[in-house]
Amino acid sequence: MKSPQKLLYATGLGLLLGTATLLADEMSAKEIAKKAYAALDSQQSYAFNAAILNHSDDGENTHQVAVKVNRPGQLRVDVTGDIKNRSNYLNDGLYTVYDHDKNMYVRIKTEKEIDNALDDLFDRFEISSPLAQLMYTNMGERIKFDSSKNFGIVDLKGVECHYLAFSTKANEVHVWVTTGETPVIKNYMIKDKTSKNNAYKATTLYWKNANTISASDFVFAMPKNATEVFIK
Repeated sequence: MKSPQKLLYATGLGLLLGTATLLADEMSAKEIAKKAYAALDSQQSYAFNAAILNHSDDGENTHQVAVKVNRPGQLRVDVTGDIKNRSNYLNDGLYTVYDHDKNMYVRIKTEKEIDNALDDLFDRFEISSPLAQLMYTNMGERIKFDSSKNFGIVDLKGVECHYLAFSTKANEVHVWVTTGETPVIKNYMIKDKTSKNNAYKATTLYWKNANTISASDFVFAMPKNATEVFIK
């Protein structure tokens, strides 16, 4: 792996750390990641917002994402930004996607539990989403990588965080996880090793109070004059 400072400044993420000094950290990267995912697994309901910057070989775009999870079978994901403006609802086996720009929606029957429903949708439509790792259960056991490193503890915009990195043949993932008994992921950056132009996706997470979640969040209310699209 490249040195953390060189990689961060190459991708613009050095601004997050400023001139922070890396401090010693005894836990392994895998142990810290598993602890953060276990903290999520312990919650039936949780919510977070995500600010995503995607720097690809084709250009740059940004999106804001709002996620609400109510296990075992309810999920709401709202995406607004340069390319997508959509709301996604999973409600006990019924998945609905509404495109705000086109005023169109599609409904798909799927598995009832979130984990199985996401697997079904990703396999069926051959898509993937790094953010989904925060919606699955048991991600501490699901994640696979070739190597990992704990760079130590840093100050991330006033928040003390473990700074971790994981590597596979295709990607290098840098993750910042808060210290303490109930750790949460604050930021992560995925660098595409196959890119010729230093492509990466940087995500900042803002965790919300679960009390903001209500049953109506997971029910799609059809907007006026919306058109339903059917998938064969």
